[in-house]
Amino acid sequence: MKKHLLLLLCSIFFMTISCRDNYDDEQLENKNQINFQLIGKGNLMGNYAAQQNTVITTSTQWINFLNQIDSPNNHPSAGFTETNIDFNQFMAIVVIDAVYPNGGHSVDIITVDENTQNIEVDVEKLLQGNLTTVITQPYHIVKIPKILKPVIFN
Repeated sequence: MKKHLLLLLCSIFFMTISCRDNYDDEQLENKNQINFQLIGKGNLMGNYAAQQNTVITTSTQWINFLNQIDSPNNHPSAGFTETNIDFNQFMAIVVIDAVYPNGGHSVDIITVDENTQNIEVDVEKLLQGNLTTVITQPYHIVKIPKILKPVIFN
């Protein structure tokens, strides 16, 4: 009797693990990579913004952001590929890292994936700094098609 019970429990345990593995495989298969378009990438200098991972979905939010990073002496938005974004069709993903006492740092949006529940943005720091003595703040801004799902930054 004990052997049968032990055998039954082991079978249930292994079936549970197998089902979980299949569920994880299904989750991976349901991920769709979203192609993103570069808006701007570089370093803010002189007019720093709050460190943030943000999704901008309206023109008002976008204008407020541009006003925050641009100053009379420094216009990083002048180097953007575009500043007139159609927020009926697109949304902007903004990643701004911390302020560093030296240059050579980066913050990089690596992939943007959509799954059934949300959008996942993978962010890495490919350059680790200590190249110059200029105070910098790395940023990376992209646009993707407008999708009404929560955005999660990894």
